[in-house]
Amino acid sequence: MSFIFRLKKETFKFSCTHFTIFGATEGERMHGHNYHVQFDLHFEDISKTDGLAVDFNLIKPIMKQLCDELDEHILIAKDSPFTEIGEDEKQIHLTFNNKFYSLPKEDVQILPVLNISSEELARYMAKQFLLKCPTGIGLQRVETTIEETRGQGVTYSTDLKE
Repeated sequence: MSFIFRLKKETFKFSCTHFTIFGATEGERMHGHNYHVQFDLHFEDISKTDGLAVDFNLIKPIMKQLCDELDEHILIAKDSPFTEIGEDEKQIHLTFNNKFYSLPKEDVQILPVLNISSEELARYMAKQFLLKCPTGIGLQRVETTIEETRGQGVTYSTDLKE
């Protein structure tokens, strides 16, 4: 027996600017998306005392916070082998294939990913959720879906042992 909690609320979204890199010399132009996020949480069983797996009020704020942290930012991949990132007191400096960007530091989120792609964003959101999620709640698997446009998305799934 198992239970899947699907959380796909209208507030689980973020708007951001990014560009996806396709190699050392190819990448998209900087552009924006209105991403929508869905979290599927798998539980093996529910409590025999109260008939619940988890109180939604424990986990919804975490999911909303993750979206809010990315909302209205320029996202940059810290781990890309094709970019150079520097900074001074007020600016983030990014170089990719002879393009140079100087961006206000307060507008930028540098993420520990290889690329700002739906795949990497889905994995990032799942990992961040697990870091903030309460332990001991019987969570067996987390699936995070990132839709960059409605009907087009990627799901990252990870099994865990509590």
